[in-house]
Amino acid sequence: MKQITPRISGPVDVRGRLAEWGYRARGAFAPNTERALRADSAAFSAWCMASAVTALPATPDTIAAFLRAQADDGKAIATLRRRTATIARMHRAAGLPNPCDSETIRLTLRAIARAKGTQQKQAAPLSRRDADRIIDRIAAEGARLRDRRDVALMLVGRDLLARASELISITVDAVEWIAEDAARIALRRHKTSTQPVWCRLGPDAATALRIWLEAAQITSGTVFRSVTKGGQVTNRALSVRDVGRIILSLTARAKLQGQSARFSSHSLRVGMAIDLVAASVESAAIMQAAGWKSARMLAHYTERLECDRGAIAKYYRLGASNS
Repeated sequence: MKQITPRISGPVDVRGRLAEWGYRARGAFAPNTERALRADSAAFSAWCMASAVTALPATPDTIAAFLRAQADDGKAIATLRRRTATIARMHRAAGLPNPCDSETIRLTLRAIARAKGTQQKQAAPLSRRDADRIIDRIAAEGARLRDRRDVALMLVGRDLLARASELISITVDAVEWIAEDAARIALRRHKTSTQPVWCRLGPDAATALRIWLEAAQITSGTVFRSVTKGGQVTNRALSVRDVGRIILSLTARAKLQGQSARFSSHSLRVGMAIDLVAASVESAAIMQAAGWKSARMLAHYTERLECDRGAIAKYYRLGASNS
């Protein structure tokens, strides 16, 4: 992990403790978490420098002012909470008292949340029906090599309830073929596990993956790679941003529209979670498949579905309103 270099006052050994923490933290966090830590610490340090205040140690009033400035710049409450956690981590790494554990910070975040509203923007779910529409559209147009990759990416991502960062890290040796239309994948859950977990692919996803690998003649290394305009497969693995662009392209081609949100790479994970709940799969099994340690995220993804299946919906389906 790159060193955090905020403006520091006080003993020189604070810098030493930060440097030691940076060394020990190498490999301890998922790549996305490392990027967030760097972005948050850089934003806080830059604001403190511009405001002529000290970042380490920072006072609760300094942090509260930073959070309000960030809110005024349009940052979401989730981002502000994450940045607060990063500032707290910076202080712990430097061996300093944590100024974020104060009533000033709690009240500031609460006030911002009330002003902004805490409803998170959720990616539009890409359901099985949506996936079928995309596949039908591609078949009608005539599938190219890139289309075979994109369909495999979409179906594998759904079956694994995978984040984009997890999808692009899949390698050929992580795939265990059971049959032509059945496979397991040793997936590394970047946020929740240091060890790969075995995940099962359904027949459609396994078949699409096999077709892509054979067509692209990929026998080792990264599974999902870039394809040139001329149809040549490169050795460059797709990026997280590439996955998002692919999902947007597929949904646009099939003329799909999210009802209240935009499609993104996370649409695969959200869509499969909702489909599993709709199929009455047990919550514990869904959480295990997605790598969730609590039911909070599952409830967040499926709250609209549960609303449509709730007491009022059942009441009217039973015809009670006509009695």
